[in-house]
Amino acid sequence: MCLTAEALALFLNLLAPQIIESSPGRYVVNATDREAHWVAVGDRWCTMAPQIDRMERFASLRAD
Repeated sequence: MCLTAEALALFLNLLAPQIIESSPGRYVVNATDREAHWVAVGDRWCTMAPQIDRMERFASLRAD
């Protein structure tokens, strides 16, 4: 999932500042379950968090 810089700024402003780490080209949100990394890709900011969540949900449904 990717957002514009403006949309990411709006999203990050909704969160508690102490759960956000920043470095050039990256923001890390220390969420309850895991970290969500937002990475600069051109003029957008992207994360793989939704795909990772989906993979974990499907893995928990897998019969061993």
